Amino acid sequence: MRDVAELAGCARSTVSMALRNDPRIPAVTRERISRAAAQLGYKPNPLVAALMTTRRMQGVQVEHTTLALVTTHRPDEPGRKYPGYQSLVRGATSRASELGYSLREFPLREPGMTPRRYGQILRARNIHGALIAPLPRNEKRVELDFGDLALVGLGLSVVSPSIERVSNDHFQSMMLAMAKCRDNGYRRIGFVVSRITSERLDDRWLSGYLLAASRFPPAERLAPLLCEEPDGIPAALPAWCRSERPDVVIFGNYDPASPFVLPRGVDTVALDVISPDGELTGIFQDHQRVGAIAVEHLVSRLQRGEYGANDRARLHLLAGTWAPGKTAPGLRAARAPR
Repeated sequence: MRDVAELAGCARSTVSMALRNDPRIPAVTRERISRAAAQLGYKPNPLVAALMTTRRMQGVQVEHTTLALVTTHRPDEPGRKYPGYQSLVRGATSRASELGYSLREFPLREPGMTPRRYGQILRARNIHGALIAPLPRNEKRVELDFGDLALVGLGLSVVSPSIERVSNDHFQSMMLAMAKCRDNGYRRIGFVVSRITSERLDDRWLSGYLLAASRFPPAERLAPLLCEEPDGIPAALPAWCRSERPDVVIFGNYDPASPFVLPRGVDTVALDVISPDGELTGIFQDHQRVGAIAVEHLVSRLQRGEYGANDRARLHLLAGTWAPGKTAPGLRAARAPR
């Protein structure tokens, strides 16, 4: 600010007030200072600015170390109860606390909320960093002005605005699942997922499956079962099993509370298991770690003063790990009666 003041020919306190658009500074002076700041490449540090605002408030509490968790799920939506979603939030909250921040949910769709009011709330609380939670179902866009916020998205669902995101590496996870199934003796490996889920993940699971299967002998390549909605899978599964005759099925949509019924002798692999040491065989995505990494990147963006959308946003991928479980012990393993 001292350099800006020298270039603009005014006091440093005038620069400070002008850059906050203080109406006590004439518009022509604010414009001159703004040009000087732009010429020097000066950008305020949002954390320092927030701290100074707190001091100026003389004891009024301002949340200069709070990060916003932007949620678009309505309170009663099933997605909030999904274990992976809850793990993402736990991991993000815990890592934020370790870094000296608090992560607080700000619902975008609570009654009476508008994008303008939402932005006003964050600005009033001096919140400069926002973590965007996964969007419901097939939604891909968040309607909000994020120009003065550092942004990171949890998962792949946020397509617009274009922002930095952190996600499981779904392609790698599928390639790993296919390799492990082959190592365990399975030769007819099937894949079942809903189209809505597949498209939400940019068809990364499907791409990995088709690539891995293309390296198998032609007689061992199965057509995947793609139902429009997850609810359609149970009805379509029996006919698909009769047609493709899998010895193991990899599920993209799998709910341990409502497992799909497979023919006798057909084993189960899930692409998102809750625990690496549980009963279910499959891929452990480690949502909690994904949430933690997302917060680390968000804090870094804050510290670098990087705000708003980015048309070349980065995507950080965390590799999945294999959870042996008991639902796919291997084609040659002794089987207990089903």
